[in-house]
Amino acid sequence: MTSQSHLAAYYRQLATLLASGVAMLRALETLERSAPGRRLRAVSAALGERIRAGGDLSDGLAAHATVFPALHRELIRVGERSGTVDRQLNHLAAHLEQLAAVRREIRGQLAYPLLTLHLAIILVPLPPLLLAQGVGGYLRVVIGALAAFYAGAASVWFLARQLARSRPVSVAADRFVLALPAIGKIHRDLALTRFFAALRALLDAGVVILEALPRAGAACGSAALAKASRDAAPRLQRGESLATVWANVLPPTAASMIATGQESGKLDDMLAHLEQYFLDESRRRFRALANWLPKLIYAAVVLWVGWMILQAGFGYLGILRQGLGG
Repeated sequence: MTSQSHLAAYYRQLATLLASGVAMLRALETLERSAPGRRLRAVSAALGERIRAGGDLSDGLAAHATVFPALHRELIRVGERSGTVDRQLNHLAAHLEQLAAVRREIRGQLAYPLLTLHLAIILVPLPPLLLAQGVGGYLRVVIGALAAFYAGAASVWFLARQLARSRPVSVAADRFVLALPAIGKIHRDLALTRFFAALRALLDAGVVILEALPRAGAACGSAALAKASRDAAPRLQRGESLATVWANVLPPTAASMIATGQESGKLDDMLAHLEQYFLDESRRRFRALANWLPKLIYAAVVLWVGWMILQAGFGYLGILRQGLGG
């Protein structure tokens, strides 16, 4: 999967070229040489071939779904219809840059506690286990602890990758993710950010609300929200308001903002506010998680040290009992 920082730079470069009056084909030919990363340079060449054959950029992006998430493809398709491809590309670049900044912040905060955890796993059991069980026993304990840690970390990494790809497997799986502590709310906020971004762009391009809702839901990365978007269309046709339809899906604040936007005739502006609001909420939750993770790691180190001390104590006690019994 292409890194989001590379993808942000790619979108920014392409937007700059298009805004400067460079034709799409010439812009893609430029990116064949200057795009960040070998994969994006190869993708640029393939996109150029699609344009030469008379296709659209969005059609070319659809052939590279592993590189370009559904939301990105949808917004660029909307940009083609409304003549705002460069604006949509800049919007996507800014969104990805904000997320990349949050990830860098989290990695910086986790570096020291993770180093502490590794040192504790490797060094703390060294004296007692070498004395009681020898090198073999020591290695079994350390390798087992490291394997458990890396298995958990790999599971979290895999889950994060799946969420980043915006392709949840099913509504049931998506609802399971939404129910997870901390991670679930981050997933919800990011999905709502994508949803409101896509919905606003679709409405700006003149797409009617009944068509825009399911398309925005399909692009948001949440199967549960996508289903709610599809189910909303019949209710809107029956004359219910958008705020009423979303009352059981959105947080109360968002539903209230949509109602205000409808009443004032400024729904587009309110959708832009909601997009930024949920992006800010996801960043706040990311930071809160980053603040708590080091504390949890330190707590795990303390528990690990305590367990090693207890094991050593029991080992010495057993040796003493054997000596006294002897």
